[in-house]
Amino acid sequence: MTKYCIALVSPQRSESHVRVGEFPAAERAFQLAELIAFDLGIEADGKWWGWTVEVRSAQGRKLFAVPVASADVHQPPEAVSGSPAMTMGSSRH
Repeated sequence: MTKYCIALVSPQRSESHVRVGEFPAAERAFQLAELIAFDLGIEADGKWWGWTVEVRSAQGRKLFAVPVASADVHQPPEAVSGSPAMTMGSSRH
C-alpha cells in the first residue's frame, strides 16, 4: 500500500480539506478523486463547481487533477460501477 494525498483546490488555487490515505495503486486514488468530484458536482447549490480534486504523492507531487463540474456537465465516473469498495473483497488478483 502506498500513501496518497487527496486535496480539494479552489479556483484561486488555495488548498482545502487535505486527506492522506493508503491505496494499493495510484489508479485507486484516482478513482476516489473521480467519485469525490462527481459527488461534489451534484450538490444543488453549486458551491464546489470550479474546484479541483487532486491526487498527490506522499511527497506532495500532483499526480492527477479531477475538476468538479455541475451535474448537467458531469458524466458519472466509471468508479461508481467498479468502485474499489465493491471490488476490494473480490478474489481476483
